Amino acid sequence: MRPIGSKVKKLSALVCTYDRAELLRGTLESLCRQTLPAEEFEVVVVDDGSSDHTREVVAEFEGRLPLVGSYQRNAGLASARNHGIYLSSGEISLLVDDDDLADPELVERHVEAHRRHPAVNVAVLGHTVMAPALAADPLMHFVTEVGAFLFSYPFVKQGEYLDFSHFWGGRSSCKRAFLIEHGVFNPVFRFGCEDIELAYRLAKHDFKVIYEPRAVSVMVRPFDFDGFCRRLYRQGQSNLVFSRLHPEPAVQKWTEVEGAVARWREMEPHYERLMRTGSQLDRLARLRAEAGLSSEDLDGQLLHAAYWTAFRASKVKGIADKAVELEERTRS
Repeated sequence: MRPIGSKVKKLSALVCTYDRAELLRGTLESLCRQTLPAEEFEVVVVDDGSSDHTREVVAEFEGRLPLVGSYQRNAGLASARNHGIYLSSGEISLLVDDDDLADPELVERHVEAHRRHPAVNVAVLGHTVMAPALAADPLMHFVTEVGAFLFSYPFVKQGEYLDFSHFWGGRSSCKRAFLIEHGVFNPVFRFGCEDIELAYRLAKHDFKVIYEPRAVSVMVRPFDFDGFCRRLYRQGQSNLVFSRLHPEPAVQKWTEVEGAVARWREMEPHYERLMRTGSQLDRLARLRAEAGLSSEDLDGQLLHAAYWTAFRASKVKGIADKAVELEERTRS
């Protein structure tokens, strides 16, 4: 907990975690190496009900970091982030994922960016890169550089104000006072959409995002094919909830909910075959990569088409299943 009479910091790095003790250790270790003096920032860790040795890992960094730690019963990412916001004292709230490593200048770059853009309604989007081993992985290359299922940096322009859809949790920062005045995360979102939905509400108060590519974090946790399909399924469920909360056209376009149930009915008879084909091609691509062979030998277009089909099907299935769940709940 926070000591009584603690001094207000320039920035609070908010790290929410759940059952990722070893990944969290790497994140906190990287925050120990920041160029911004330790007295000018703090690290707030919220343990969202972990059952592993997360608490022991956090305890290892007491005395090494300006650390504020807290535990809550498992309630999801949005709830944990709100917990961190209210515990923090920093003028700037920086969202940090527990599977990323912070570049030594990460915190300082965010502080500098906010100094250049002091308006309380302006947030900062940093840049996340893949660890070298991940960048060489066929699936991770596709989801970041080709399909833009993660990050979509190829479509972001530096120096321009960006809309609500660019407030990406885990690599963004904003003024804490703006959140306290205009709203925090909606705890109905346990995973997915919690960041974009918040930014959409804040946009009604002229919320803007500026991109700072020098504020770098490094993603070190890989996804496998099945894991990424599960991620997109959960994303689809959250998209449906987001669309029901905000019927405005901008949200409907972003969530891609319109027509999703009908699309799912068309693809449902083929779903298992699509998943099996994607999994098999992904496995072959990984074997080739391990052997030092290019995915082009596999026919990169075929692999990417299989990824596209499986990942979009997973998202559509999530939307459709959530729609059925909410309809049944309404009837009961």
